[in-house]
Amino acid sequence: MVWVITGVLALLVLLALPAKAESADYETTLDRLGRLQALAEQYIEEKNSGDDPIDLTLSFTRVGDYNTTIWQLTAGTRDGEFEKYATDADPDLWDLQGMNTVELPNGQGIDFGHLLAAMNLVYRGMPIAGSWGGDCMQLAQVYAGQASDADGYASLMQQTFAIEDDGSASKFGDQDLRADLDSVVAGSELKSGSNVADVLRNYYTNLTDYDRCYQFIAMSFGSMNTSDSEAFRNKVYSTMTADAGMQLLLYMNGMWSSSGWQVDADAEPALRGACNELADYLSRAVNGEKVKSASSTLMHTMAGQALVDALNALGDGEAASAAQSALEADSGATISTSSGDAVDDALNTATEKLKTDFNAQAFELGLLVLGAAALLGMVVCIAMLISHRSKRNR
Repeated sequence: MVWVITGVLALLVLLALPAKAESADYETTLDRLGRLQALAEQYIEEKNSGDDPIDLTLSFTRVGDYNTTIWQLTAGTRDGEFEKYATDADPDLWDLQGMNTVELPNGQGIDFGHLLAAMNLVYRGMPIAGSWGGDCMQLAQVYAGQASDADGYASLMQQTFAIEDDGSASKFGDQDLRADLDSVVAGSELKSGSNVADVLRNYYTNLTDYDRCYQFIAMSFGSMNTSDSEAFRNKVYSTMTADAGMQLLLYMNGMWSSSGWQVDADAEPALRGACNELADYLSRAVNGEKVKSASSTLMHTMAGQALVDALNALGDGEAASAAQSALEADSGATISTSSGDAVDDALNTATEKLKTDFNAQAFELGLLVLGAAALLGMVVCIAMLISHRSKRNR
């Protein structure tokens, strides 16, 4: 009986944990974002801290998968003091964390939590790793080892890429895809003094898939003839793998080799397959048209030196040396160096905090152990409940 009571209590504790918000009204969500940013501005004024209210607003929403080591390295660590300040003043703001589907004015669904987290990185000058590049990587991971070349992988990926999904059946469904594209286009509109809610409201007014994809192509890849399938596919792939933020992400996921500092040979076909699927989708969305882009509209990406600093912060001197060699050998092609001081400052701040607060590898291992223990405990509790019920029914 003691074991049964213990099991019931443990299960009740698990059930009492805050549930992930699955959907929310569009206008309600934007209203909450506006209130959150107003509190961020008030918080900064009271503390005279010099923090960025946009950064505080967007980072507040990052929880779970969007607050891992790689996210802290690139998007920065979240401000726990501000989180308490904001939610004490307005408890409804908790609903901005762990968000999933929001229905846009045009009737389409979007993973809003992913959108805001990716915008956090775009605002910091890293528009690829937290959005489409990261999802291409995850898609490649799902199908790893199931084909021998990029075409084979692309064919398999058609089963789940851009399908109507809330994230439960696909690593790169339609809601993720919209979040990726919109985070780049809408995120590029965020400047000092911008209001996040107003930027999103203006962006989503009368938005079409054609407009979304045309702007995304222009900002991410420049002027392109999207009907030239091979050239466009290669451009998408080369843009992704040339980005230092993606190199860090791929390296931490075992898909990038420190030998020669390049894509791991085993991972390349699947990554190309994912990029091919994205390129083909974008081409169809703009009817194979020639996209025109001014150089001033191209997004800047994470600086190569920031990548080296991040690897050093993770305690991987060998990889940092390899990245440094690649940077020195070819600063224009292998590692992007186009980002400004803001990106370097963001990485420096995050890496210093990680160095001070914890060892990243030990931290990740600890999370895995705790997660496994929690899962085992839940399974045991459920098993005991079922066993007890079976005995009572005999």
